[in-house]
Amino acid sequence: MKSKLLIKILPIILIVVILATLLVFYGVALNKDNNLNITETNLASTASISGDTGSKLAFDDNMLTVWSVNKKGMQAVVEFDEFKNINALLINENGYNVRQFSVYYNDGENWKLCYRQNEIGINRLATFYTVKAKAIKIVIDDFKNIARISDIKMYCLNQREREEKFRITSYVTVGSVSEYNPETGEGANLDVKAFDVITDVQLIAYGRLSVNGNVTIDESAKRGLENLKYIIGDRDVNITLTIFTPSDGSMADMLKNNMDKAVESVVKTIIDADVEGVDFDWEYPYGKEEYSLFSEFIVKLSNKLHQKDKTLALALSPWGLDFSKEAVAAIDQVHIMAYDLFDHNGDNNSYAGACATSVDYMLKQGFKLEQLNLGISYYGRPSDASGVWVDYNNPDYEKNEYIMIINDIYFNTVTTVRDKAVYCILRGLGGIMVFSQNEDLPLSNPLSLTAELGRARDAFSKEV
Repeated sequence: MKSKLLIKILPIILIVVILATLLVFYGVALNKDNNLNITETNLASTASISGDTGSKLAFDDNMLTVWSVNKKGMQAVVEFDEFKNINALLINENGYNVRQFSVYYNDGENWKLCYRQNEIGINRLATFYTVKAKAIKIVIDDFKNIARISDIKMYCLNQREREEKFRITSYVTVGSVSEYNPETGEGANLDVKAFDVITDVQLIAYGRLSVNGNVTIDESAKRGLENLKYIIGDRDVNITLTIFTPSDGSMADMLKNNMDKAVESVVKTIIDADVEGVDFDWEYPYGKEEYSLFSEFIVKLSNKLHQKDKTLALALSPWGLDFSKEAVAAIDQVHIMAYDLFDHNGDNNSYAGACATSVDYMLKQGFKLEQLNLGISYYGRPSDASGVWVDYNNPDYEKNEYIMIINDIYFNTVTTVRDKAVYCILRGLGGIMVFSQNEDLPLSNPLSLTAELGRARDAFSKEV
């Protein structure tokens, strides 16, 4: 009789155990705060919470209780006993149902908008420049199904001290500088003042390897490099040259037959050009044999470059990598191509899919934080992932400080690039990479993405 009863209740016991395990794991995972290394006091922990029904549950330090949002416009109000300086929120949602949320601060007289975005999800860092607030209000403007907010924390983040300056490294096309006229200062297809913010430049398509192992360079590339050096002038900006894979055969065949020759040719190209180093973008090695060849090439090339005090960088997608441990260690900088990664909404550059997830993948491959530059696209893509790329500075697309989804095309904005930059600063990444510079607005424009990266770097980090 007892055995029959046990058989009946055993499935129920197993389900309860599994659910409890998942809930505990979920709570622990969220409490890691995605390794953001936030040590500042949670300002909401001692504040007075009011608002719509259940909103207090998002502030009770229990990740398993939630504020269930079932009506657009529901809000939570955090009121302080005195004015507080605030510049960041960390918000957790069970699922990805929020489609837009807004953050307002009360300056003692009025509510003012300081932040807005179109997703929350897990460990959503929302940043803005420091405001002096008597209260903060979070409003869930739009959602699908029911939005469940499990945790909200508020901080005034201090500047993170770094031994080296936070990198803002940008891809610049040869074509955008090859027609520049040093005498008139005209002819560049980008804002030359952007180099006041940029710390590192990759000159795209400076050269190309051939199957015989030689690097070929055309005259426009040489002219582009000469103009780029003139434009940069005495600014402290490093230049690396992007060398493409062969067009007269496969990269794999070249490495099989002429690897050593290719290493020598690349090193000579960098020495002759008198630049910081080389950047490679092989899209994409296929299978273990090609990754084994590429890994061997990377190690050999890195050793030769380092002997000449030059560097090696690679542009890599955050998926499908299979490098040797020796190759991973040999790379000086990794430009994470964290874009064209379409999430559940069709957003190609969301915070969750094109930031935190991408960085975590690279760390699992063995890369160190200081090697990594998180990539940000200066173009928009449609949600159906079709072959359309729209420059951010396209005059036909109206700019917005917070959210740009125009005709179902998703863009980065000054808000999203700031969030990603601060995320990288908090985690200790080497920096940010942007692709590509000629797609941005002039630095003087308040919606310039490059200018915003500079503001975020200066506000949230400092070199010591």
